[in-house]
Amino acid sequence: MLNVKGNAWDVYNDYDVLCITTNGFVKNNGECVMGRGIALEAKKRFPSIAKVLGSFIKQYGNRCMKLAKIKDTYLVSFPVKHNWYEMADIELIKRSCLQLTEMADKFNWTKILLPRPGCGNGGLNWNDVEPIISELLDDRFYIITF
Repeated sequence: MLNVKGNAWDVYNDYDVLCITTNGFVKNNGECVMGRGIALEAKKRFPSIAKVLGSFIKQYGNRCMKLAKIKDTYLVSFPVKHNWYEMADIELIKRSCLQLTEMADKFNWTKILLPRPGCGNGGLNWNDVEPIISELLDDRFYIITF
């Protein structure tokens, strides 16, 4: 796992994947709640993505999934919360790391960009999260922060 600085939206096209940290809450209109952070930014840029994610969550549960492809870069959900109003769940983050690694193996992804999962609106401290996920993510994974 490598650390990089910058704005994910300025550099994502240099990566195979841009991960969008998400939750598993689907509203009555079928959209996943994407109200803060990189999820909100993704929804502003790609308005249909909340409906796509909501549909996938209903069908497959709250897990990592390909949401869209922009040129050569996939947008992939990376669940950190079960519900939008809760704190991030470190066990869910660990599970998401394992799912994302499986996807990287399956699709031959070599550069995956991921914001600090669970930190920010998730309420977790990076100093607590980093040692846990560094055991799960290899050097294909780039953790981005400003």
